[in-house]
Amino acid sequence: MVMDWKKAVKPVGEFADFKKSAARTPKTAAEVVSAAIDKQIELFNKPKSEGRRWFEVKGENVAFSIRYANSPLKLVGDEKTVVVPKAQFVEVLQSIKADVEKGEFKAQLDAGEAAVRKRSATMAATRKKK
Repeated sequence: MVMDWKKAVKPVGEFADFKKSAARTPKTAAEVVSAAIDKQIELFNKPKSEGRRWFEVKGENVAFSIRYANSPLKLVGDEKTVVVPKAQFVEVLQSIKADVEKGEFKAQLDAGEAAVRKRSATMAATRKKK
């Protein structure tokens, strides 16, 4: 006999532990980028791991970008992709992460966050129409 799953499930709103406000505290753009940089370091150190890479290794050099909201940040002037010796890649990423946390990329991250909020609002409005 097949179970009637509709009798077993209950709306998530009935459980305080699962309410959206309790379950998801929004992260700042800097926190998102910092965590993503950590992931890139992990992917670099474990080349066979699955995951989207922001870097490309060729010989003894690594080309990379730092991304937020599906867009690369400007790292040096207007350059969004830069190259570093492979031996210094992790150290450079850690230094960029420190700058992100200090607020050095705040203007770019704020612009990306505004784009994310606008896209979310558009998607929410579209869902309400359905």
